[in-house]
Amino acid sequence: MRVKSIDRLKDSVKGTVLINEPMSRHTSFHIGGPAEVFCIPADDEDIKNIILWARRNRLPVTPIGNGTNLLVSDNGIEGVTIKIADRFSGVFFDEDFALVKAGTAVKSVINAAMERGLGGMEFAWGIPGAIGGSIAMNAGTNSHFLSKFVRKARVIDLNGKEYRLLHDELKFDYRHSILQEEPLILLDVQFELEEKDPGEVKKNIKEAAEKRKGRQPIEYPCAGSVFKNPPTTYAGKVLEEADCKGLRVGDAMISELHANFIINLGHATASDVLKLIRIAQERVYRKKDLILDLEVKLVGKFNLDLLMKKK
Repeated sequence: MRVKSIDRLKDSVKGTVLINEPMSRHTSFHIGGPAEVFCIPADDEDIKNIILWARRNRLPVTPIGNGTNLLVSDNGIEGVTIKIADRFSGVFFDEDFALVKAGTAVKSVINAAMERGLGGMEFAWGIPGAIGGSIAMNAGTNSHFLSKFVRKARVIDLNGKEYRLLHDELKFDYRHSILQEEPLILLDVQFELEEKDPGEVKKNIKEAAEKRKGRQPIEYPCAGSVFKNPPTTYAGKVLEEADCKGLRVGDAMISELHANFIINLGHATASDVLKLIRIAQERVYRKKDLILDLEVKLVGKFNLDLLMKKK
């Protein structure tokens, strides 16, 4: 890549531009090779300038949030990676509506709403990611989803054109939205919240935090739930029944606390994790005649033939 061209990008961006940045520094798994060009934008203009620069240089663009549900290849990410995180954050209220920039932490939104006597999203307290990634995957619990509160969103495509999408246009489903189908980057989202006593919100937050603490291996690097829940059961349940707890490849291990979590014991690689995913899929298939679908998102080049897929 020409240095002159990179310098032009750096000159046009108020945020951060790094070359060959290790993605292990930007994922909750602490796994991942270098991003060829890594950008942390400060505002909408930065995002547009980065996108247009990538287009002129014919480079692919990979948007990420806080990296909490990602497994990045050991070979890293080609092209331009845009991290929509804390530098691109803010919550702005108008009565019961909250306009939230995509890099805002989920916890920050819940806290800010509580201070204004608003709530409803306390179930999402333990979600460690930013709003952008959480909306893209329609994050939540087994029975509550952030999409319930989304009224509309502002997105930008890889040509630098902005769109406003209403709730139904975002095509929400279980762990899914249009942001997983189309090359769109979320800029901000408008939530419609509920009037709630701050004391009640605080109580709900405490209950959600205690529930997650007792059920999830939060003391180890991981990427949250590895597999989606099948229609009539829970992924963790079938993985446990298939004796997957404690299985290990290198420093990647299926948690003894919750079978739908793979933890990094210190030096796990993406290859270790992918091999462990395949072993778990095979055990569940033999025991339950069921193929589990991935919830964790794979970024970069992987040998996807290693994974079991539904026919």
